[in-house]
Amino acid sequence: MNISKEERETIITYNEAEAVASVYTMNGALIRKLEGLVESRPGEARRVKTYPDGAQEYEVPKKWVRVNASRILSDAQREAALKNAEAARKAKFG
Repeated sequence: MNISKEERETIITYNEAEAVASVYTMNGALIRKLEGLVESRPGEARRVKTYPDGAQEYEVPKKWVRVNASRILSDAQREAALKNAEAARKAKFG
């Protein structure tokens, strides 16, 4: 089934009364991550449904749902981080 990127959604829903969140996704990376959690933490995460179009639905603890903004770096901080990454790469690979 050929589904456009616009149609490949991830929908996370939860309410104030329950401790679980429902995650519906077609995102391959997120599916792999959730499958790993289902295997390693079966008491907390579970696959609810597999859809014919490749989507998966999971239930996870609501406290696992996060919204994280990336850090805002100054030009000097960005340059220092790039130099550190380059030095680490050289140390690892020579």
